[in-house]
Amino acid sequence: MLSRDRIERLAPDQASLSAALKLMKPANWPLLSRDGEGSLLWGECLGSGSTPYRIVASPADIGYKCTCPSRKFPCKHVLALLWTACDKPAAFAEASPPEWVADWQARRRPKAAGARPGPVEDGAPPASLDDALAGAADGEDRTVDPKAAARAEAQRRRLREEREAAVLTALDDLDRWIADQLGLGLAGFAQRASQGLRTLSTRLVDNKAQGLAARLDALAAEMFRVPEAMRGDFVLERLAALVLVCAAYRRQDRLSPALREDVRRAVGWTVRRDDLLADPDAPRATSRWIVAATRGEVQPDNLRRLETWLLDAAPAEGRPSVALLVDHVPVSAGASAPPFAAGEVIAGELVYYPSATPLRAQLAARLPGDAAAAWPGLPEGLGPGLAAYEAALASQPWIEAWPLTASGVALARLAPDRLAVTDGAGTVLPLAAAQTAALLPLLGLGPLAAVLVWDGRFATLLAADTPLGPWHEEA
Repeated sequence: MLSRDRIERLAPDQASLSAALKLMKPANWPLLSRDGEGSLLWGECLGSGSTPYRIVASPADIGYKCTCPSRKFPCKHVLALLWTACDKPAAFAEASPPEWVADWQARRRPKAAGARPGPVEDGAPPASLDDALAGAADGEDRTVDPKAAARAEAQRRRLREEREAAVLTALDDLDRWIADQLGLGLAGFAQRASQGLRTLSTRLVDNKAQGLAARLDALAAEMFRVPEAMRGDFVLERLAALVLVCAAYRRQDRLSPALREDVRRAVGWTVRRDDLLADPDAPRATSRWIVAATRGEVQPDNLRRLETWLLDAAPAEGRPSVALLVDHVPVSAGASAPPFAAGEVIAGELVYYPSATPLRAQLAARLPGDAAAAWPGLPEGLGPGLAAYEAALASQPWIEAWPLTASGVALARLAPDRLAVTDGAGTVLPLAAAQTAALLPLLGLGPLAAVLVWDGRFATLLAADTPLGPWHEEA
């Protein structure tokens, strides 16, 4: 039976219990459920990323799994789930286990009953729920020292000013380097620039311009994926985009508020999740969302980027029909996957980052909703999507790729090893070569409704609604 004593013995340290207590507010848990027998508990806990962490536990033998990258076992999310189940069992709604819970249950090996004690350092007192509660009460009684608050605010202002100065130095370095490359000519750029790109990227990170560094790292990797005949134009466009970002940052006081946010994010400034959710001007959309695709790749900074692409199942005029959720987890944390499965349906509210071209969002809240949804009606042919891409590019010229939605399209073979997506008007968009093998089964299955990402040269198919059922790209 689940008890406070078992949770205390399970915790790796007192700090983990204190952190778990802070998570036990109902607002942090858009989902808390149990099966009919109470043998399984699961939930979703909002964290700092764009998607909630998924936690499942078996009270009988205290088996558990959480999708967070913590190196503590169990993590604070598991402890919070178990603690909530112990103190507030009514918070858990009875439901049938979803696929991700059933999959965990099928794969796991049940352990012997009884809590597994967490590692305790020699001489350290055992973790205690009462101590965590007492610590929280002490924190509530502390009064804010006005002088300390003023000093903290002055320090934040000073650090911000120092970073602004460092970023401007980074922009100057980047401009000089690009001018040097153009002076040398782009014909030999790919052969000579790899080491130079890495060195400059490191310098940009040191000067707090991580966003520009990430664009240089992407250039170093992607230019070799582009056919050699296109490589010169590709490099020139990416360098021109960097110049535009630098120029816009220096003149950000002349930009609209939304575009100013775009520029600052492109350079490397970030928006905290809490600040975004509290922003009354941030665009919001409540709907049912089809998980069109999940994608993951390891970045040069040793972070794994996890993308979740959402398609609005009930689109409305004046709001984006596609949203992108992005999370980053350290590669050192081991294998990680996006929290949602391709094809899954999510009911909830999204909050978009302020932007001249809203796309990236955070999942603010999960809502009760159906576990299935039909694909929405999408624009006929590729023309409307390409027009939206051109409009986005006009608003934000450094966009590297943009989602397109279309119906009435089909896949066609361009060459033995290359496919394309076509429509009835004769528009042809070549598909990325890396997708050829995965997409061969879709040949001849027209007409399709599709969600694609277009970078101006090649398209990547994220999802398709076919006469035989939906197809999704999955990490």
